[in-house]
Amino acid sequence: MDNPTGTLFSGAYAEVHLKLPNASSAFILPVNALLFRSEGLRVAAITDGQHAELKPVTLGHDFGSEVEVVAGLSGDESIVINPPDSIVSGEEVRIAQPTAASGESQK
Repeated sequence: MDNPTGTLFSGAYAEVHLKLPNASSAFILPVNALLFRSEGLRVAAITDGQHAELKPVTLGHDFGSEVEVVAGLSGDESIVINPPDSIVSGEEVRIAQPTAASGESQK
């Protein structure tokens, strides 16, 4: 850092605020959506409602049980959670319907 006036002393403490650019479209996914393949990291996305497409993704931050995806997804996909290792692009899939929330009575 430039210090032409000598205001900052070596070894002194300072508080700074930096404006960093944010990723324009980042998504948070559970780690169990990731597929580790020889050609790189992939997620299985459902774009047409019936077929899986393996999409290459780039990760940002790792939050432990979730990861930030900074590139590779557009946001209009449905992502397969716990995909089988044998899944391939073009494979036909069936989307499961959500179950009733626990605690609700069913009639």
